[in-house]
Amino acid sequence: MGGEARGSAAAIGRAGLRALSVPYALTMRANLALYERGWLARKRPVLPVASIGNITLGGTGKTTTTRRLARDLLARGVRPGIVLRGHMRHAEQPWQLVSDGSELLVPQRIAGDEAAMLAHTAPGVPIAVGKRRERAIELLASAGAQAAILDDAFQYFRMERLVDLVLVDATFDLAAAKVFPAGHLREPLEHLRRATHVLITHADLVSGARIDHSLEVLSRCAPQAPVMQARHAPSGVYRVDRPADILPSEALRGTRVLAVCAIGNPASFEDLLRQMGAAVVGRATFPDHHAYEPGDWEIVRETLAGRDAEAIVVTEKDAVKLPPASGDLPPVLAVAVESQIMTDEELWDELVGRIEQAARQEPASA
Repeated sequence: MGGEARGSAAAIGRAGLRALSVPYALTMRANLALYERGWLARKRPVLPVASIGNITLGGTGKTTTTRRLARDLLARGVRPGIVLRGHMRHAEQPWQLVSDGSELLVPQRIAGDEAAMLAHTAPGVPIAVGKRRERAIELLASAGAQAAILDDAFQYFRMERLVDLVLVDATFDLAAAKVFPAGHLREPLEHLRRATHVLITHADLVSGARIDHSLEVLSRCAPQAPVMQARHAPSGVYRVDRPADILPSEALRGTRVLAVCAIGNPASFEDLLRQMGAAVVGRATFPDHHAYEPGDWEIVRETLAGRDAEAIVVTEKDAVKLPPASGDLPPVLAVAVESQIMTDEELWDELVGRIEQAARQEPASA
């Protein structure tokens, strides 16, 4: 899919993936058309909804952006709730309130790793999980939420929303993108026309020419959507076993570290560590949403061999699901990050204000 493999077998494999992408793309177009032409009715949720999603596979920073939006709404006196699909959770209930804004109401394995991380780092925000987002929103309304933020819902065609914010990774070449399984597009690129706003993430990791290239593609595919740029800015470092003791992000400067993560874009995590001044001596990567087990520390230990690392560093999302480290491993640290708007911050303020206004006009009804 990535094009790195060479040889006749790889070429045949890519040809097969391209063939499979044709029916996949047709299915996505047909599914969307059913709603756009009114043949299927979109559900009206009980709260104003802001969707934060993407059009590509892999991490673009949706959960970090979701948290930023939730905090900004709280600062304006509006209580938002967050809806997650619930990847890798183990629960019998199809939709469930997992946090009331003050504490996690269920074990982490039932809530899911992203919900657990958000419950810890976004106090005051109730969280619900479930594939049927409209049912999860009803639970948020009953918990006192005035607006709902949907993490990863751009492809959830069946529900109306006030804001459709689409995140685009600046390090990803949209112009060369192909539809899954031939490439990393979740749906055809022209479907970006549904976006009300676009946020280019990791904009600090590429050149100005690369940003201009992305903007040119977006001007064709989403000409109506205001475009902003953002970066993942480190806000601190903490030991996983002592999360309340936050150190300044400069604490990693000059430290030899092993990066460990289970996220959609592991390379961006390495780039972040280098920006913080750390010397990245290696990386142990696990599949996105990986459920860590004690035996995974053996993989980390093997990766550490001969690398003389002074610390193991993980993401916030990984920190909440790591089993206790065993043996003579170096300290395990987590990096706290925030979504920082780099350009056109007034557009972000307008987006937040739009949700605030709708939340105040439409009282919650469960």
